[in-house]
Amino acid sequence: MNSGIPLIRSLATTLLSEIDSLSAADKAVLDSAAFDLNESVREFEIKLIRTALMRTGGNQRRAAALLGVKPTTLNSKIKHYGIDYMKMRI
Repeated sequence: MNSGIPLIRSLATTLLSEIDSLSAADKAVLDSAAFDLNESVREFEIKLIRTALMRTGGNQRRAAALLGVKPTTLNSKIKHYGIDYMKMRI
């Protein structure tokens, strides 16, 4: 039974070391000037809108329903982001 204790200690030490390195990596990302929530949300929203438009053949009403927003909201975002949905039409 004693032979298991050094193994458990080694595993615990390795696990704690990994947790510390993850915390340091998270802190580095948060401290980075490249981390911008608004830009990340913008890019994600554009990708979602483009995907919805592609899946609906460019139909804004159906894309809006797919995204769970009003067609006017989707149209506003399309204009705001300059998304060319005409290329997505069948």
